[in-house]
Amino acid sequence: MSKARPAVDREGAYLSLLQIGVATVDITPPIGISANPWGKSKSAISRGVHKPMEATVAAISSDGDRDISLIYGLDLGWIGCHQCDVVNFRARLARELELDIDSILVNLSQTHKGPPFCLHEPMREGGELVAGYIEKTIEALISAGKSAIQSRQKADLTWAYGKCALGSVRDLLVTDGESTQVVVGYNPELEPDDTLVIGRVTDQSGKIILTIVNYGCHPTSVGWESDLISPDYVGRARELIVEATDAPMLFLLGACGNVAPKEQYSGDISVADRNGEMLGYATLATLASMLAPAHELRFDQVITSGSNLASWLPTKVDPNELFDRKKIYVEMPHKDLLTDEQMRTAWASITATEVFLNFRIRKQHEIRIDYVTGDGTVKHPVWIWQLGDAIVIAHGGEAYLELARDLRRRNADRMIIFLDMTNGPGYLYLPTKIAYQQNNYQSQQSIVASGGLEIMLEVLDQAIKAL
Repeated sequence: MSKARPAVDREGAYLSLLQIGVATVDITPPIGISANPWGKSKSAISRGVHKPMEATVAAISSDGDRDISLIYGLDLGWIGCHQCDVVNFRARLARELELDIDSILVNLSQTHKGPPFCLHEPMREGGELVAGYIEKTIEALISAGKSAIQSRQKADLTWAYGKCALGSVRDLLVTDGESTQVVVGYNPELEPDDTLVIGRVTDQSGKIILTIVNYGCHPTSVGWESDLISPDYVGRARELIVEATDAPMLFLLGACGNVAPKEQYSGDISVADRNGEMLGYATLATLASMLAPAHELRFDQVITSGSNLASWLPTKVDPNELFDRKKIYVEMPHKDLLTDEQMRTAWASITATEVFLNFRIRKQHEIRIDYVTGDGTVKHPVWIWQLGDAIVIAHGGEAYLELARDLRRRNADRMIIFLDMTNGPGYLYLPTKIAYQQNNYQSQQSIVASGGLEIMLEVLDQAIKAL
């Protein structure tokens, strides 16, 4: 049996070898700032900090300085304004870092316990501190970007899929016997996507210098009854991972349009910590499953020792050094564009105050800038980066989990990192056709018409297969 071999004699690994630099910066806002955006909150003022808010940035290039690109992961909620996002923020980052704006991905964690990052959002109590916080944070992110670029070194990326049970489907059908509606909360009858993507970045001595965590779940553990600034579950997950690896964590929010923790909206911050432990320990388990950098598992031989035993051994291989990026536009139909009066009539009953309603209407107009084409469609930007054996797909929407799940099912031999909430503004929902049929919250808020997600699935599937 010494020459016998199985039909499949290797388990290929997903590997990359690139120039990578890392930097982190604390972006915790000052106590007293407006940081409770929930419509049900009695006050927006923050009176303490649960855990620090952080920003992590990875600078990536293949070799030299010709194709430097950055991925930021920020403990921020959302930026609902074209002026504050594209013009004041991302264009300024690109200008100060001397990079093209499309070489920068900015992914927001979407915490619901932080300040607005938009000067035009309704300013409640503590709003006078927002402008200063935004300016200070942008300056810190520019500095962190420069540090990451300067610290680039040859690094191995080892990618693996894991599983995390934190997320649940948050479309719940309820009825009072006469009428039904879909509300935003845990539905035990629907199956979530438990896919977790982990990237381990190591220097040439094998030391971990960064852990990349890609997972889709709304950070809504902490609700309106808490007056603490909080990164939600991301904070506790980061503590566990940093403590175990002695290296930063880059959290990248995945497809989460219909995903949230089972236990959420709580005034008890320990809920966020328990949720974070689910993600943190799942990440550590996935890291523990990885082989050494630049290795894959290969069948070695059959060994006789009381029984015939299959011996598999880690084997050194050459990682993929390809780094490429492009931006595409997905054309999708949009719904009839509502007038201000139509939006006011449709949303007044579910919006807490007149001030919030006015901002909601303004945000709809901001979304349309450089997005609505005038021929009944929108041009939805998607950034596709290839990092060795891994493919990063990033967009500014909140896609239902089915988009990322089905892309991975159709391309089971590829490592796909899917990013929601990246390079806004707007962060509009991309629900499934079923969600539109149910007339749920996400379908009501999106200007994309029913069928948009399904179109995007086909376009992205073709783009992946063409790589």
